[in-house]
Amino acid sequence: MSAFTADIFNFAPMPSFDTYPILYWLPVYVLCWGSLWLATNGKISERTFLVAVTVLLFLLRLPSIVYNYEINPDESQMITQAMTLRQDPVYFRSVDGTTGGPLDSYFLILPGLIGLPFDYITAHLTAFGLVALSFWFLFQTTKRWFGSMAARVAFLPFVFTFGLTQNGDFLHYNSELVPLALLSGSYYLYALLLARRKPSLWHIALIGLLLGMVPFGKLQAVPLAGIVGLFVGIDILMRPEQSTSAKVVQIGALVVGSVFFPLLVVGLAKLNGVYDDFVTFYIIGNFKYANNSDPVQNLLRLPDFFKKGSEFDWLVKLTLGIWLVGLIYSLRQGNKAQTDTLKVNGFIGVLLAATLYAITRTGSEYVHYLYLLTGPLFFVLGFGWQRLGINEGRNRWATVGIMAVFLLVFGIQAGLNHRRGIAINAYPSDQQHGWAVQPSPVSKAVLTYAKPGEKLVVWGWRCDYYVQTQMPQGVAENHTIRSAFEHPLQDIYQRRYLSNFIRSFPPVFVDAVGSQNLWMTDRRTHGYEMIKPLKNFVNAHYRYVGLVNDTRIYVRTDRVETTRRDTLAFSEN
Repeated sequence: MSAFTADIFNFAPMPSFDTYPILYWLPVYVLCWGSLWLATNGKISERTFLVAVTVLLFLLRLPSIVYNYEINPDESQMITQAMTLRQDPVYFRSVDGTTGGPLDSYFLILPGLIGLPFDYITAHLTAFGLVALSFWFLFQTTKRWFGSMAARVAFLPFVFTFGLTQNGDFLHYNSELVPLALLSGSYYLYALLLARRKPSLWHIALIGLLLGMVPFGKLQAVPLAGIVGLFVGIDILMRPEQSTSAKVVQIGALVVGSVFFPLLVVGLAKLNGVYDDFVTFYIIGNFKYANNSDPVQNLLRLPDFFKKGSEFDWLVKLTLGIWLVGLIYSLRQGNKAQTDTLKVNGFIGVLLAATLYAITRTGSEYVHYLYLLTGPLFFVLGFGWQRLGINEGRNRWATVGIMAVFLLVFGIQAGLNHRRGIAINAYPSDQQHGWAVQPSPVSKAVLTYAKPGEKLVVWGWRCDYYVQTQMPQGVAENHTIRSAFEHPLQDIYQRRYLSNFIRSFPPVFVDAVGSQNLWMTDRRTHGYEMIKPLKNFVNAHYRYVGLVNDTRIYVRTDRVETTRRDTLAFSEN
C-alpha cells in the first residue's frame, strides 16, 4: 500500500453498518423513489441521470462494499490469485483459476497499483466498478436502439435489483464480471457499427479484440462472444454500398482483432513454458467440467434457477411482462418494424438464446451465472418500453406506476423481514475494528511460524486463510476440489499439486479438511494423505503442531526450530 493510500485508510473513518441500519437504509430507499422522477423527466440531462443512478447504485451496495469478509469463497480464490500473480505473474505456473479465466485475477492487481490492499473491500469495490461500467455500456446501447427515455426506465430495475439485493452472488467479485464488461462493450460497439455508413477498420478490429479477450475471462461466455462476432460479420457482408474487396478487408480486421489476444496468450504461454498446462487445465479441464449435464433438463429448470437469484426473478418477470405488453400494444397501434429494427431484434433474440444455453450448460446453477443475462434482459426491457411509446410521452403514468410497484415490493420485503427478525443488511461491518482484514484463529497460528509475503499451502477450500495472512499460494490450485474429487483428470491435478508443493516448499502447510471446510469435511476420504507421495513428503519435512478450529497445521521442520529459538531468546531478554 502506498504511503498516501495508507494515510487515507488510517485517518478515514470506517463506515459501520449493523444488521438493521435503518437510518441509512430509509434515506437511500427514498432516493430510489427520486430516481423514478429523474428517469421519466425529459428535462433532466442524460449525464445528470447517469451520474445520479450510478451514485445511487454505489450507496445501495455500500454496506456490502465495506464488508471486509468473504461473501463468496470464489472471491477469496481470486484475491489470492491476484496477490500471487503480483509476485509471480506467470499464469498456470503460479495460479490456476479453474473455471475462472486469467483476466479475472490479473484485473484485481490493478487496484494494488494505486495502493489498495488485496482484501475484500478492494474486491467488492472493483466488483461495483465493473457492474457500473457494464450497465453504462448497456444503457448506451439500449438508448441507440430504443431511445433515451426507454433506456432510462429500463436502467432503473437493474439499479434496484443489484443494489437492494442481499444475495451475495450479485455482490461479490466473481468471474462473470470481467467478461460481462467486455461483452457489454462489444454490444455498444456493435450498436455504433450499425449506425455508421462507413465503419473504420479500427472500430471493427476493436470489437474483435474485446471478443477475443472474453474466453480468458470465462470460457462459459464464449457463445455470447461468438454471436456478437457472427452478427458483426453479417452486417459487414450485407452492406450493399460497399465493394467486395472492402468487405473482405473488414472481415479480415474482425478476424485479426479476434485472434490477436488469444495468440498473444498462447505465445506468452509457450515463452514461459506453460502452454501444455494452459491446454490441459484451462481448455480440457473446463470442457470436462459437468459435461454429463442434460441441456434440455437444465433449460426446463430455468424458473427454479431464476428463483435462486432472489430479486432477479422479479426482474425477469418484469422484463417479460413489459416486453409482452409492449409488443401487443405496438401491434394494436399498427406499428411496422423497420429493417434496422429487425436486425437489432434478431441479434437480441439469438443473443438471449445463446446466453440461456451458456448459463445452463453445466447444470450447476450458480447464481452469479445470471450476471451474463443482464445484457439481453436490458435490451428486451428497453424494447418493451419503446413499444409502449415512452419515448413519445405515451403511457408515462402507467410506466411510473409499474416501476413504483416494482420498487415498493423491495420496501415491503424489507419491512416483512424486519418484523420476522431477518436482517435488512446481511453484511454487518460494525465489528470489523477498522479497515484491515481480521485474522481467524487458524491464520493467527500460521503467522506464528511464517510472515506475510511467504508462500502458504492450504489443502481443502479455505482460500480466505491466504487473504487473512497476506501469504501468496504455493500451489497453482489454491482450492483442491479437482485434486480431491474423482474425475478423469484427477491424477494429473494431484501430480501437479505435489510438484508445486515441493517447488515452493512453504514454511506452513494447512490441511483445512474438517467441519470448517467447504464440501471437504471428512479427513478419512479427503485429507491430504489421499496423495501418498504428498503424505510422505510432509512426514519427512514437516511437523504437526496442532489442531486449530478443526484444522490441522504443519510447520516445516527448520521453521519450527527457528521459531522455538526466537521465542526462547525473546523470553530471556
